Amino acid sequence: MLWIALHCPALSLDWIERRFPAALAPAMAVTVRRGNQVYIRQANKPARKRGVTAHQPLASALALLPDLVVVEHDPNEEMKALHEAAYAALHFTPNIVLQCSGLIAEVSASLKLFGGLKKLCQLLNRAVSAQGLQLCVGVAPTAKGAWLLARSAPSRTVINGTGAKFRSLLDSLPVSLLESAQPHLEVIGGIGCRTLADLQRLPRDGIARRFGPDLLIEMDRAYGDSPDPQRWFETPESFEQKMRLMALVESVELLLVPAQRMIDQMCGWLTSRHAEVSTFSFILHHEYSLRQPCQSTSISVRLSEQSCDPGHLKILLRERLGRTKLVAPVCELALIADEITAGANANMELFPTAQSEATSLNRFIEKLSSRLGPQAVTSLRIIPDHRPECSQRFEAPGTGEMSGVKNASRRETPWKTIPRELTRPAWLIETPLELKLQRQQQVQPVYGTPLKLIAGPERIEAGWWDDAPIARDYFIAENGLGQLLWIYREHNPTAKNHRWYLQGLFG
Repeated sequence: MLWIALHCPALSLDWIERRFPAALAPAMAVTVRRGNQVYIRQANKPARKRGVTAHQPLASALALLPDLVVVEHDPNEEMKALHEAAYAALHFTPNIVLQCSGLIAEVSASLKLFGGLKKLCQLLNRAVSAQGLQLCVGVAPTAKGAWLLARSAPSRTVINGTGAKFRSLLDSLPVSLLESAQPHLEVIGGIGCRTLADLQRLPRDGIARRFGPDLLIEMDRAYGDSPDPQRWFETPESFEQKMRLMALVESVELLLVPAQRMIDQMCGWLTSRHAEVSTFSFILHHEYSLRQPCQSTSISVRLSEQSCDPGHLKILLRERLGRTKLVAPVCELALIADEITAGANANMELFPTAQSEATSLNRFIEKLSSRLGPQAVTSLRIIPDHRPECSQRFEAPGTGEMSGVKNASRRETPWKTIPRELTRPAWLIETPLELKLQRQQQVQPVYGTPLKLIAGPERIEAGWWDDAPIARDYFIAENGLGQLLWIYREHNPTAKNHRWYLQGLFG
């Protein structure tokens, strides 16, 4: 087995700071109460520049920085932030274990898929860091060993404990990293034990009698000398994430970063369930006021082809947000996966296929529709009707039962019912144009110049079922400029002089 541990050394502060847009983040600090005194637990970079430090009394910090934003330490919110980070990590492995200040991922089955340990570690680190968390990373063949290495690593660094160097790295770690050693640190330090190697050299019976069996169990699990059962992170049956912003946001651009984080979480949840989303909603909750009673703005994104690709979904949501006008400041965000379907197996084709080309076209259409609006992009749906004016219809892509590339690849399309020997023009005129007639030896239709009939007639007689019957004789005609036209005359055996109409133009 191979484990990658992600430790969040500034978790108490990260869960608050990431809820501020970067442009609005103030100097802030997290406090903790010890007896009757309140102390600074962690401070962000703007506060540290003004002299606020960890373990400093709150009164001293406020004396240095009166406008310091103070938030009380909240373990529940920290755990919620870790849950959101676990969603992002599910892109790479389903085996995630939550810790008090980070998470551990078992990745032995994912190495080949993501290009080896180094590449996988970079991708996993990047995905969880994008959730607004600072990380220290440790890699080891045991879960406990990886966690100890991650906790000992400097901020934003990786300690690779694979191979023969694993035990030597653990030996050099301080005893203070062991959770079961916390009540006994003073005694352990008094007998000269500073590292795990020092502790390993002591008699095991004596350690168990003086410090209890938990210390030996924790060390054995870290070194891999005893089993270390884990409890995997479990995902809910449905996905609905909310994020309370710490500042009122009046610009759509400031919502892009938290929106992208929530998309990553949803796609991780979809990956863990082998599912894809076809419709999702992004909801902006507004600050209530008497002047603007609107409580929320819902942005619904419907895909023509289901997907769990975070890059594609982010583009669609960004384009929709770009066309959204905020009616009031935003105080909370929500993302809901409305409709999900079972995911299809990835097609690892060597050469492009019709399926991959159809997917690319569908995504291009979705991007245009999100950027320009659904009314700006239409598709041509073919109707099984022989009457030319009833044979096609413009509609939004994907709304028709048999329209779009997605449906065309799955079932027989209506155009296949038309015999191939019949020639149809590329452009049809919505209302047929009556042509002028030139009366010489015989009546001849005119369009710019007199027309010469080169093919036909083709009789179309239909529409009796909906009280709009037609009976026409169609011809292909050519004018003096070489243009080909599709013209017709009404089929009426008793009429002597027929009227001619232009129905379409050939490309």
